[in-house]
Amino acid sequence: MEGFEELQRKLSHIAQVEEQLFQEVDDCGQFVQDDARLRAPVDIGDLRKSIQHTTERKGSEIVSTVHTNSDHALYVEFGTGPVGASNHAGAAPESDVSYSHEKWIGVIPELKSDTDAGIRYIAGQAAQPYLYPALKENEEQIMKKLDGSIEKMLEDIFDG
Repeated sequence: MEGFEELQRKLSHIAQVEEQLFQEVDDCGQFVQDDARLRAPVDIGDLRKSIQHTTERKGSEIVSTVHTNSDHALYVEFGTGPVGASNHAGAAPESDVSYSHEKWIGVIPELKSDTDAGIRYIAGQAAQPYLYPALKENEEQIMKKLDGSIEKMLEDIFDG
């Protein structure tokens, strides 16, 4: 059959496309992870170290998720208390975050002394977004990379 071998060659390349696309999406997830780590504020560094990414197949989609399991990650990203409620610029606008609007009493160990119990009213902290900006500010670059990769894969299949 004329052209059958050419068709078989093209079909075998198509089978490789999903694996190549998976790697491209994973690379983009790694890029966003790296950027989020650079943006995360540092005290002792545990928040930065906790930022990871996972790429997986979900049905017909390939999804890369940048995430953290840090117990204070959300407080840093969105802020806390009245201060966070009034200063959360740069955080994901569609997030449904609820803030306490009252100050609370806390003990600040660094302030404890023989004459000071370290008890203070705390008004919270401003948001210091690092995850959302790492994605949104790189979104156009990521889409161009993926579009270019898909275009090249298709050219290799149909022109190669």
